[in-house]
Amino acid sequence: MNEKIFNLFIFFDDGTAHELGAWFHKKHGSDAEKTDFLRSKVTQDFLKARRFKLPRHFTPEQWRAQLRLDGGMSIFDPILTELNAPKFSFVYCLTPIIDGVPQWDQVSGPGVFRGADVTDFGREGSMPDYLIEYTDGSHFHFDKLIDDDFFSAIRLLFQQKHYVSSSKLLMCCIDTMAFVDAGDVPGNFTHWLKNYCDLSGVGVTSEELWEYRNSVLHMTNLESRAVLAGRSARIAPYVATRGALPPRNEGNDKQFNFLELIHAVSNGIQRWGESYNETPGKIVDFIERYDTTISDKRRADIVRIRHPDS
Repeated sequence: MNEKIFNLFIFFDDGTAHELGAWFHKKHGSDAEKTDFLRSKVTQDFLKARRFKLPRHFTPEQWRAQLRLDGGMSIFDPILTELNAPKFSFVYCLTPIIDGVPQWDQVSGPGVFRGADVTDFGREGSMPDYLIEYTDGSHFHFDKLIDDDFFSAIRLLFQQKHYVSSSKLLMCCIDTMAFVDAGDVPGNFTHWLKNYCDLSGVGVTSEELWEYRNSVLHMTNLESRAVLAGRSARIAPYVATRGALPPRNEGNDKQFNFLELIHAVSNGIQRWGESYNETPGKIVDFIERYDTTISDKRRADIVRIRHPDS
């Protein structure tokens, strides 16, 4: 029996996708035979495909994130409805067209772009995919992901009284969250803190923490250029239980309780995670940027290493 099968396209021009395309055939045979047929027709079908405006524009990286999220098919739903596609399952081939040339670097199955399709890097080993590791049914364990990637190490250093190293890693954590939230743009560190963290209990401002971050990460001291120039207060951490008064300060340092800051950032991360429920469209940008980060938990474990002479 002949069934409708679809060649689907996303058209990129000058680094941005503005249009989708679709062309269908009627074909009988096994799913594998239909898929092979569609692949053989890609170079012909994209030229005559019906084109539709995208609801939003995509860079190649954002499109890859959309594939990681839902396989990209949600964007094609209105088109497939208009073309009377079968309501349930059907065979399709999805191909990017970059500056007028069909391109693909790998072939994956239907569904979301996850697991081995993403983490296979041509060696004898495996790397976990966080979108699989931290997803349970329809629930994504955002809090567990951030805890495993950042806060478990921050806690470990704190508990071992490596307070300076713990504070450095906390600053790196904020850097990463700010990048994932807003991209690599000036001011993202202070912007993230102002949007999600209540620093009133810490007693410092986001701008002062930015200067602390600059000095402690780059020089392991408390004197950034802005501090030396008198444009920012010199803030100094102390370690005590939450709510404890600071130690006696003979100098001009503005002291803050490091443990209060850890809790403020932890609560900020929780509020940041909730923002993705409030604005679901943000998750594509999250996946695009978080995919570029590295983690102790997402290392590749090599199963067998060959000797160079073997």
